[in-house]
Amino acid sequence: MITRPELQHKNILYIGVKFYYYHQQLIEKLEDNYGAKVDYFPERDTSIIYGIINRLNPSRLEAYQELHYKKILTQITNKKFDYFLVIRGFKMPLWFVKKIKSLNPGLKLINYQWDSNTNSPFINLTPAYNILPEFDVKLTFDYKDVEDHAQLNYSPTFYTDEIKELGEKTNNGNFKYDLFYFGSYLPERYKGLLKFMEFAKKHNYSVKFHFYMPIRYFIIERLKGVKIDWKLIKFGKMSRTNYINNLSMSKTIIDVSNTKQSGMAMRVLDALGSGKKVITTNKWVAKDDIYNPKQIAIIDIENIELPDGFIEDNSYLPRSAEFNLNRWIERVFIESFEDTITRLGINPISNDGQTALKQSMTNTL
Repeated sequence: MITRPELQHKNILYIGVKFYYYHQQLIEKLEDNYGAKVDYFPERDTSIIYGIINRLNPSRLEAYQELHYKKILTQITNKKFDYFLVIRGFKMPLWFVKKIKSLNPGLKLINYQWDSNTNSPFINLTPAYNILPEFDVKLTFDYKDVEDHAQLNYSPTFYTDEIKELGEKTNNGNFKYDLFYFGSYLPERYKGLLKFMEFAKKHNYSVKFHFYMPIRYFIIERLKGVKIDWKLIKFGKMSRTNYINNLSMSKTIIDVSNTKQSGMAMRVLDALGSGKKVITTNKWVAKDDIYNPKQIAIIDIENIELPDGFIEDNSYLPRSAEFNLNRWIERVFIESFEDTITRLGINPISNDGQTALKQSMTNTL
């Protein structure tokens, strides 16, 4: 069943991060629910060869990426596209973007960033890789990047249909775990894990944690002298099925955010979509219209304090449809190209109630 007709029979070239299952879910949704045809390519070679070059001979990485994009071009030269979606676009050459444009007159170009410019620079790069000005629509999930760069507009990431389905059946009064700590290794997240283990013990909260760290990173960190309790580390990733099951049995999910990002992490969106509570270190979330102190607790990891009864309260929590994958597609592919005044959208920073709209109008004029 086609959700909306605007993308039906449209051809989309999608180049982006091969990120767990998210890229595949996006492709399937575009094709199954919107009737589009998607040609997808990862933004970089994902074979072991890339890893070897990146670690042993990084000076050759740019040449290797050039070869990667030349290979892509040979596969699509005879195809015609209506949309070109780039998510991140690591080391994507400017010549490649210009060539795609020249081969597809009337092409609509979308650049979406689900990492920050601080963590993964994409603004004002060297001329050979400064591709952002070539795009019609420039979107990011990062609040601070929107504040700092007038050319960017805000669009949060998304949760998947599995989260939506979980939200439709979640029972707010029957959980196995009070807290669910899920994430991959960063120094601040490991510190957060220790803090929350102590916090849970002090307040007699049940906690489920899965803290993933590849064994090679564990060995490297230990050789550097970093103290890491291996009993708290999981060397295998949690499957998507197990993640959903653990989330369903948990009242609250914990988000110790990457300090180099300000956008809402997937853990926050999963909570909002499934009707869970979330404890986050990301203070930027308080500026979002979606912020509800009964559902979102913002904490200082050095001194974890929660509002009285935050976890114990079993009141029904809203499920936000604004962050599901359908809405992401409609914002990015449809509403981004509509007239600014009539466009539906999210106001990410609500200090004056109109920041996002004013910024979007400035970019359009």
